[in-house]
Amino acid sequence: MDDRSGLLDRNAAATERLRALVARLAPPDLGCALGGGWTVAFALCHLAFWDARQRAALERYARGEDFAEEDVVANQALEAVSGLLAAGAAGTEAVRAAEAVDAQLAALPPARRDALLAGGCGFAVERWRHRDEHIAQIERALS
Repeated sequence: MDDRSGLLDRNAAATERLRALVARLAPPDLGCALGGGWTVAFALCHLAFWDARQRAALERYARGEDFAEEDVVANQALEAVSGLLAAGAAGTEAVRAAEAVDAQLAALPPARRDALLAGGCGFAVERWRHRDEHIAQIERALS
């Protein structure tokens, strides 16, 4: 999917859905269980972490470095330290990280985004997929 197919627009739309979700969350909602030991607050921290991670990898990539491989145990490490994170800040940080990676992607030349897509790194470019997955998960749990 290139810009002509709306990649940047889909990312922006997912960021707006995330912003709207966060705006309607009440403090008790943050503790709602999602299964697997996750809460709404943790899912938002997870989104913030992965958007921030992809932004950092994209910054390196924009400087001409290889795209950094993902660490397969990153989620486990995040789970281990999640108790240190303030649940109330999770939504704000998730939106901030989404906006930052969206801006990084918009600044990247289309040919470089296409190269990531073709090279199996679509997860770094199609951030909407990850956001939509967890937004739907949260909405199901709260309904």
